Amino acid sequence: MRFPSRRLAGLGTAAALLALLPAAAAARAIEAQYDRLLLTLCDALVATQITDPASADCGALVCPSTNPQVHPLHSRAAEAVYPFAIAWRRTHDPRYRDAAVKLARWLIGKQQPRGAWGEAWPNFDGWAGTTADQLISLAGAYPFLRNELTPADQTAWEGAIRRAAAYIVQAFPVGNINYHPTGAVALLLAAEAVRDPVPAWLAKADALVALTFRAVNADGLLTGEGQGVDLGYNLAQSIGFLALYGILKSDESIQERAAALLRTHASFVYPNGAVDNSWGTRSYKWTYESGTKTAPGVYFTFALLADRDPDFGAAEQSCLDYLTTHALHDGLVTTGPHADQHASLTPPCLYSTFARAQSIAMALTYAPGRAARGPAVRQKNWHRFFPSVGVTVLRTDHLMATVSAYGAIDRYGRGQVSRGGSITNLWLEGFGATGFAQSSSVSVYRREEDIHMPDESALQPLTPRAECTIDGVYYTTLFEAEGRMSVTEEPGAVVVTTEGRLRSSTGAAAGVTYRLTHRFFGDHVTKEWTFVSPHPQVIRLVEPFVRDPDLVVAQTAPQRVRLGFGGDKAWAFAVERAPTGNTLTCNEDATPYWSPFPGVNGRPVIVTLTTTPGQPTTVETSFGPDPVSRKP
Repeated sequence: MRFPSRRLAGLGTAAALLALLPAAAAARAIEAQYDRLLLTLCDALVATQITDPASADCGALVCPSTNPQVHPLHSRAAEAVYPFAIAWRRTHDPRYRDAAVKLARWLIGKQQPRGAWGEAWPNFDGWAGTTADQLISLAGAYPFLRNELTPADQTAWEGAIRRAAAYIVQAFPVGNINYHPTGAVALLLAAEAVRDPVPAWLAKADALVALTFRAVNADGLLTGEGQGVDLGYNLAQSIGFLALYGILKSDESIQERAAALLRTHASFVYPNGAVDNSWGTRSYKWTYESGTKTAPGVYFTFALLADRDPDFGAAEQSCLDYLTTHALHDGLVTTGPHADQHASLTPPCLYSTFARAQSIAMALTYAPGRAARGPAVRQKNWHRFFPSVGVTVLRTDHLMATVSAYGAIDRYGRGQVSRGGSITNLWLEGFGATGFAQSSSVSVYRREEDIHMPDESALQPLTPRAECTIDGVYYTTLFEAEGRMSVTEEPGAVVVTTEGRLRSSTGAAAGVTYRLTHRFFGDHVTKEWTFVSPHPQVIRLVEPFVRDPDLVVAQTAPQRVRLGFGGDKAWAFAVERAPTGNTLTCNEDATPYWSPFPGVNGRPVIVTLTTTPGQPTTVETSFGPDPVSRKP
């Protein structure tokens, strides 16, 4: 067993080239890009495989990560059986075939008598809903590998497929809604893989898909992740498997309903190809690449539906470019652009790598030739308000932003979901390595899913916010789960306003109300805060900015801070209006301003003010390009 070395040559951004190519050539180019990326990911995974036949775990993939567990053998890593099989099919390289056969043999040996696979290591017990993922891998790969297997292996594969299908029929629906369409596809593939499938498999599959579509809300968002909406899982798993189910059944209605869901959810794909799950119920695992760590990935979702809307093809290409340019470390997929600066995430866990390999393999298997993907122009100057979740996403000429007042805290709590009307993602054209100027994270870092989240020291949220401390109790706008959002337009601006109260982690109100009004212009944003408190109250406005390695922050005036990257172009954060005695600083220790999800470091800029008792106290700030063209 060895860990992977860097293999990234030839995976550069293709978007500029694609814009110049005819549609058919563009379709061939993206398929070639998928091929290169599939081999990169598979090579990294093969490099971790135990190949010693004397080992009891021969065939398993050894996770390079040491946090939170030291080199675990993830049962779900056997999802790589399918991408290995597709890599072999496309290259005829026996390394991939052999890796798939060995990995499947190991996985089958870990199957429970009831047909399930447990996700927890080292006993392979615990959560078993992911049996659907392993079944997809085995059943999907079997038709390609059947003739390469010994009779004993064929019997073992078919027995494992039948047992897993029986388990899904018995146990599903289970868990969050992503398991519904995943289980349905697993059963359909199982029925195609073996002789004389059980009729109950197909009946259960149809029922799971019907149950999924019943969970679409009035805004066209799929509900059911953590008792709410999670953009990441919806986009990177549920919608993709609905599309695949429709394709496998040649059901035009299901495919079109999946496309309708994708049109709504694709609003949160940013210009740089990142997926904004800053506000979702399970955003504690948010990654810019694909929106969540452990779902298959957005690539098959867009690829399978690219023939239905040119915007899907454009988003697919952007997301693929983001992965290849910003999310790979030695061939493994990372949680974010700054993850490799932290020992807690270096080297990365295998989960995102084998999951993305599966998504890309499915795109190559089911999408090629379905459509000639022509370049599409991503639209500007639009906004969408989703009242059901209290979230607004918008695009102007040179920026894109998400503002969230989502209050779905029943499952995971206000420390994991609520954002109180804050900007949770802000992209500015030309800012830093990816364009992200501000981002967000959970307000209280907690390992909600132990095996997927590293141990960390005390962390500060990356989300912009107002905060105060009263009698030793911390209150912030981030804990407001009942904020009231409205969206209007003014000349040249989209205006997003949220009203609420500063609250503690338990939901107790501080007695301080706030109204936060964002105005988004072509290339800058202003914030107007108005507070009302019965007593003089010291309040801090914390504005963390994405801290790329070459970011230079300097205070150029008492009420002005410049942010630049060593060239002539820079941006400025300024206090435009505030009560007498306020202060602006940018020298607070930035070390705690980090989160493994979305894998970003922050640099805080802080405004401190004191309210006037019983009277509205207003502060206005601005952030955008600095008109002074000199280095900070």
